[in-house]
Amino acid sequence: MRLHLVGVTALTVVAVLALVPQRLCAAPDIALQMTVDTAVPAAGQPVQFTITASNIGTDDASGVQVTDQLPAELRIPTGMAAFPSTGTYDAATGIWSIGALAAGANATLVIPAIVATTTQPPCSVNVAVSSLALDTQTANNRAVAAVKRSAADRCVDLGVSANGTFVLPCTETRHLDAYVYVSNRGPDVASNVFVDLTQAPAAIPGLRFDSAGCTTTRCTVPSIAAGTQVALHLISDDFRNTRQQTATSAFATSSSDTDYLTTNNQVTATSDIPPFTDCSDLVPDSGAKVSCFIATAAYGSPLEPHVRVLREFRDRYLQRTALGRAFIGFYYRHSPPLAAVIAEHEWLRTLVRLLLTPLVLAIAFPVRAFMLAALVATLLVAMNRRARIVARHATAGIQERRAHRR
Repeated sequence: MRLHLVGVTALTVVAVLALVPQRLCAAPDIALQMTVDTAVPAAGQPVQFTITASNIGTDDASGVQVTDQLPAELRIPTGMAAFPSTGTYDAATGIWSIGALAAGANATLVIPAIVATTTQPPCSVNVAVSSLALDTQTANNRAVAAVKRSAADRCVDLGVSANGTFVLPCTETRHLDAYVYVSNRGPDVASNVFVDLTQAPAAIPGLRFDSAGCTTTRCTVPSIAAGTQVALHLISDDFRNTRQQTATSAFATSSSDTDYLTTNNQVTATSDIPPFTDCSDLVPDSGAKVSCFIATAAYGSPLEPHVRVLREFRDRYLQRTALGRAFIGFYYRHSPPLAAVIAEHEWLRTLVRLLLTPLVLAIAFPVRAFMLAALVATLLVAMNRRARIVARHATAGIQERRAHRR
């Protein structure tokens, strides 16, 4: 009987591991870093970019690839070439094919460069990005370094994004309550950052910023460190809506520093506002679209696949029951401030992603999740049964020894 139970336990463990998605079993984490040996070169002086790719995850990685194509104003000097410590580098495409990278290992790529234009721009920024499907942490997959015209130049990359679709959360006061995020992806600290709001037409009455340093339609942020973002609160006057309408809000960011990439400095948010007087109007097919604030803050985008899974579950199931709608109302009353805190701290974003992953997998793969739960339950029952048998045999042995003593 004992051998039989051991066999059942082993088979159960194998079956459980077979059903767990592969991305949960492997945990590589490719982190990129980049330096330049001379940030302000003299005319005609070559510089060297050094890109380091490290696997700081717990498992080995395979098929590691990094893309680093020099900006148009820089080129590899004649007679020189890039030198990868591992793999190959294609200067035409900028693809560094590393291949396998064991846990704890790293590889380096050295790219020589020289300014190839007669008029050097204030900032020539080199960007490296890694791509690995099983990477457990994407926040460290990008590295930048800049060649500057002068030591006084600062190179920043400001971007503005909205936290999903702007809608009216289910509250008694019935006003808009949302957040806008401004990030700096450049190598230097951005100073004197401005964020402006325009609304055309003015469908949401009293729409304004409500954060420190803001005056109605403009916010002034003293500084944003490289690789970080700030959250700005938006609020409106209380109002009622008697007809279906669409509101469009535009946001733009700028700085006194050199922004070398301005294509991400503006964003337009469109809000579908349904007729409403109270929370009961937020039902399926009413046209109301509400955002997953916490999930969006954790994953970085409302279009991220995990966020889409949670949003579809909300629309298909939660909004169809009174209890589900009550939960949605509670969530949208209290989640925006929490989402703002999560968005500002990478460790909190990572923690929330870890907590949400089992839920997302259970929603996306319900059959597998049920089978996994059933197999785990079977495993626990088998282990419990085995423990009882062992305990029973131990008790019988003790009683037998006592009988012999008598």
